[in-house]
Amino acid sequence: MINSVYSKNIFLAVALVASVSCLGAWDAASAQPETITPNATANPAQALETALANGQPPPFVYNRERPDPFFPFLTQEIMKAEAKAKAELTGTQKFEPAQLTLVAIVSGKRGLLAMVQDSSGIGYVLRKGTKVGEKGEVIQIAHDKVIIEQSLKGVTGERTSRKIEMILSKEGEK
Repeated sequence: MINSVYSKNIFLAVALVASVSCLGAWDAASAQPETITPNATANPAQALETALANGQPPPFVYNRERPDPFFPFLTQEIMKAEAKAKAELTGTQKFEPAQLTLVAIVSGKRGLLAMVQDSSGIGYVLRKGTKVGEKGEVIQIAHDKVIIEQSLKGVTGERTSRKIEMILSKEGEK
């Protein structure tokens, strides 16, 4: 019984090896040598005409007028510039308006100035045009409030802006 199973396995192995070797010989006989033209990359239109005139199939030519579908939308330089700009935030740009508390508004020779504090008690002076947060800017300082305008970019790419008022609380109010 074992001899008959063993002989069947040997027969199948020999048949498999013979069929693979015949298949390889058939592929080698049917393959045609490719001719490579050195000027094919220099002028794609001329290479196409030459290939068609010789009866060969046309070579693949990439149309460079269209964008490359495999090129990333965000290049490394843009991503590095965005990361660097985000890392270099200073002063009131580190905080969003909701994280700051309006403490005082002072009138001076140059106009009104506002003082805000962060949660740790560090104070910052705001003038008209001072950047607050990543996308906010002080547009007006009144005697009892500071108005900050934030410009936001929507999903569709449209720009919207919203105004945030920081109201000065009177002494004794919370």
